[in-house]
Amino acid sequence: MNPTLRDTWLQGRTKHGAYANGGETPEHYIWRSMIARCTNPKQRSYKHYGGAGIQVCERWRTFEQFFQDMGTRPSVEHSLERVDVYDGYAPHNCKWATRSEQQKNKTSTRWYTDGIFIGTLVECAAHVGISKELAHWRWKHWGTFVKGITWHELQKRL
Repeated sequence: MNPTLRDTWLQGRTKHGAYANGGETPEHYIWRSMIARCTNPKQRSYKHYGGAGIQVCERWRTFEQFFQDMGTRPSVEHSLERVDVYDGYAPHNCKWATRSEQQKNKTSTRWYTDGIFIGTLVECAAHVGISKELAHWRWKHWGTFVKGITWHELQKRL
């Protein structure tokens, strides 16, 4: 690509400011990936998003509006999360979250309680003061994390 053509191409890509110093910003990449997951049937994870009815709100169809609502992500550890996994991408339903925060917000996450404390297996292990491996073994063999104390797996999604 000759320098004149490259400059013209780059100007067209930088009107929203998401291509700083010739490279795409993380926020723009996240936005572009969100749009693809929800609108492009050829995209690998489309079946879990657009194919499952997850949509992007009209306002977020442009990067500028998305960035105005979400702002810069707090750190490289953060990515876009839908608070309600059954609802689409919209300002009221999205936030920046770390991977560990997002892991707790999956439809497959199992929750446990002793009637007072509620948490995932890892959180219950930390609460009781044992390793997650020991907690898993105890749950599998005893159906509880502490012998003599009854714990229940919550059937409903929190």
